[in-house]
This record gives sequence, structure tokens and C-alpha cells, in this order.
Amino acid sequence: MAMRRCLPLIACLLLAACGNEQGRPPDVSAPVRPAGSTAVTFATQGVGFAAPGGWHVRAGTAPLVATVQSGSALIAIWRYPRTEPLPATHGQLAQARGLLLQAAKARDATFVAAKSAITRVRSHPAIQVRGTETVSGRPRTVRSTHVYAFGAEVVVDAYAPASVFGQVDREAFVPLVRSLRLRAP
Repeated sequence: MAMRRCLPLIACLLLAACGNEQGRPPDVSAPVRPAGSTAVTFATQGVGFAAPGGWHVRAGTAPLVATVQSGSALIAIWRYPRTEPLPATHGQLAQARGLLLQAAKARDATFVAAKSAITRVRSHPAIQVRGTETVSGRPRTVRSTHVYAFGAEVVVDAYAPASVFGQVDREAFVPLVRSLRLRAP
């Protein structure tokens, strides 16, 4: 008799459980939206910047200064000491830009430049290249900024899948490049 009274209760519990959908796990490959920024300094390399808040910063081994990552978005900051004179005039920067584009294509046959510009970062001469390439077997959109200062070429390579590049570029990549602070190591 007690079992007959429990059957409706058991049936209700089973029916209630049937309608529950399991929650989707978070997409760990999706970059998180930056929550502010965090000042980061690598004094021995003469490089400082504001890293996107909530992103992972890891120190590198020279010439890699650091990586900053969230999901499938990655920023790599490099410092290459140079013994030759750094490009400073518009003509020298135009020649350096041509060489950078050639080197990118030689390194990765899939590279396609979308845009390149001669610019300045914190008053230092710079070249910026944007395009698509293959990184670890996957297509990526990249913004590569080359800044010439204090006897070095400091490169900020920022990669993300094309599907999220626009947002990550606006919210993380461009602000980091604008925050870049260079000095002699």
C-alpha cells in the first residue's frame, strides 16, 4: 500500500528530471572581453604596456618578451636588438615595409596582406601590417606592429580567428599597442 502512494511521487520526479537540459560548457577557445587593463613592465627588455584585464600574461625568453592570451587570441611581444641603423625616414620605413611583407610571404605561403601603414607609436617610427596567415595549421587574422626605438625592433604580433578578430582588435590589440612604452634596457 505504501508503494502505491509513492508511485505518483516517483513518476513526478522522473518527469521533472526529463525536461532539464544540461547547461552548455563555456567555450574556452573564445577570448574573454577585457575587464580594464593591467600595467605590465619588463624592465630588462625596456618594454611596458597595459595588458587586457583578465587575459593571461607570461614572460618569455629573449627575444620573446611576453605573451598575452585569452582563448584563441594571442599577443606576442618581441624585442630584436639591431646593430644596423633603424629606419627613421619615410623612405627607409617604406623600404622596411616592403621587406616585412616579403619576409611574411616567405615565412608563410598562405600570408595575404590586407593593409599596411607607416605610422608612429609613442613618437617612435613604426610599421603596421594586417593580414591573414596560418598559425599552427589554423587560419588567423594578424595585426603585426613593428616599432623602431632604442637600438631595437619591438614587434607586437596579435592573432585571432577571423570570426572574432574585429572585436578583439578593438578591445585588446589596439589598446595594447597604444599603451606600449619603450625605453633603453
